[in-house]
Amino acid sequence: MSPAEAGTGTDMTFEAIAGRVAGIPFMEPTLARRVYEHIRETRPEGVLELGTAHGVSAAYMGAALESNGRGHVTTVDHGAAAYDPSPEDVLARAGVGHRVTIVRAHSSYNWWLMRQIEAASDEHGNCEPAYDFVYLDGAHNFTVDGLAVVLLEKLLRPGGWLLMDDLEWTYRDNPWFEPQPGAGGNPAPFGPLSDDERDAGQVRAVFDVVVKQHPAFSRFVDEDAWYGWAQKNPDAPRRYELASSRPPLALLLAEVRRRRHARKASARAG
Repeated sequence: MSPAEAGTGTDMTFEAIAGRVAGIPFMEPTLARRVYEHIRETRPEGVLELGTAHGVSAAYMGAALESNGRGHVTTVDHGAAAYDPSPEDVLARAGVGHRVTIVRAHSSYNWWLMRQIEAASDEHGNCEPAYDFVYLDGAHNFTVDGLAVVLLEKLLRPGGWLLMDDLEWTYRDNPWFEPQPGAGGNPAPFGPLSDDERDAGQVRAVFDVVVKQHPAFSRFVDEDAWYGWAQKNPDAPRRYELASSRPPLALLLAEVRRRRHARKASARAG
């Protein structure tokens, strides 16, 4: 069956989409259901995803919007992104291609974000936001994503939510993702990663140091020690919540790993 034929049905329930994208990375079913239900409940008009990959997460979000009868996803990846199956094929299989726009441009999504802010801003520097929900699952790098959250906040409407995936993801556990040396032997444009950078959860650092301290965000949810939610509402009291959908042992192991990395970082700093 071709991807186009697979997506000809009208069933946009979570279970139907999960069946159509089964076996394709990278979004886990638990998170997929959370995101699908969040979109069904909050009914956003504009959804932005940073980090497209195969397009599985965009398929779930597009299906939730289709069930709502409104809304559109813009999913952005770097210009050289290439996956098999492609996001175009996955979205066609899911039957939601009309709900999703795929952007592949520039060296990272930050340049695209900058251009969007320019286009949405007046001569006084006032930016008109365009999105109600942003899902960040891209570079997993403090330098890239630390800037990304500052930029995307400008495009996020008041009351909208930012979701950051992979809080405790590390280069140590995913060495294949580490920046590689250039022709002269040095990674470009940055230097080689330190042990501290390899061991630290760089997305966690962005969530804790940039997002939680940003004055535009006021409600924060740390879910399963892996997903970070932040709601933009600068006038509301600041709230921090812990949520769990995983077994207690899994959360305990995640906390042990986080503390181990923190001890290593402290020892190096000393």
